[in-house]
Amino acid sequence: MIRRLVAGRTGEPADVLSVAELPDDPPPGPGQVRLAVRTVGLNFLDVMLCRGEYPVRPDPPMTPGVEAAGRVVAAGDGAGHLLGQEVLACPALPRGALGTTVTVDAAVVVPRPSTVDPVIAAALPVTYQTAWFALERAGVTAGQTVLVHAGAGGVGISVIQLAVARGARVLATAGGPVKTAICRDQGAEVAIDYTAEDFVAAVREATGGRGVDVVVDPVGGDVFARSWECLAFEGRLVAVGAAGGAPPPVDPLRLMAANATLVGLSWGSQYPWQRPSAVEAAYQELFDMCASGAVRPPVSRVVSLDETPAALTELAERRTTGKIIVRIDEGEGP
Repeated sequence: MIRRLVAGRTGEPADVLSVAELPDDPPPGPGQVRLAVRTVGLNFLDVMLCRGEYPVRPDPPMTPGVEAAGRVVAAGDGAGHLLGQEVLACPALPRGALGTTVTVDAAVVVPRPSTVDPVIAAALPVTYQTAWFALERAGVTAGQTVLVHAGAGGVGISVIQLAVARGARVLATAGGPVKTAICRDQGAEVAIDYTAEDFVAAVREATGGRGVDVVVDPVGGDVFARSWECLAFEGRLVAVGAAGGAPPPVDPLRLMAANATLVGLSWGSQYPWQRPSAVEAAYQELFDMCASGAVRPPVSRVVSLDETPAALTELAERRTTGKIIVRIDEGEGP
């Protein structure tokens, strides 16, 4: 028997998620491996999955959890070379990572170096890969200016760290003095408390009226709508999430008038399968940056599988900073 967190219907995480004792998974098929899960990173998309609001909408029963570190304990035909390895993986829904085992396609498995702790490793796949490709797609280079919303969250901190590593100047928004302090600690030159001041005016002031080259927005809603006012000439707005609700429609004439570019990015639903070589290359860069200290995954708390519904509720209510990691293996092994 295995333990797995299951949502039997759609709704708020604390209302629909419970830990179930289930029969073990069948043996992996060709090109698949089974992981004994060590750690799982939580993301706002797990909340959206429970609510039925994520672009990929599996029917209940469903297990969230899309970034995992674990050990390969069984392998199907063509995947035997991975047996026994410590890896990172992004499981395909509806059978996510929040359980004692999970079966995944070997094609989306990346070996985890022994130098990267499994708690730290579970913070890398979604947030840092999203930040990586957001900056890549926006063409961020040294000397440019980047604004990231929700800068004290998982994606926000990842964007700050990676943009600073590229030599960009970083501005960040966050709610309250504690979160703005986190943004500054992570490398943001300017941290704007959106609960106390208008972030558009603050961005314009901080850039001498020019605006920023790139906005990375995990919030959506009104924040997305007002972010256009923050862009410089030929600026790029990268939409990576909608934690604050669906954004309003985009008027193409407004894009034309502003000479602006809108980029949509949903890393977990496409990139591991569509661009596996680019994803693996990004992982290698991230592992190296972890070793050098340029990347410092902001793990704020480690919780158990039973504590996960409450942790996801905190995440949904924006009461968290950084990254929450679920420890499945109770700390066994490196």
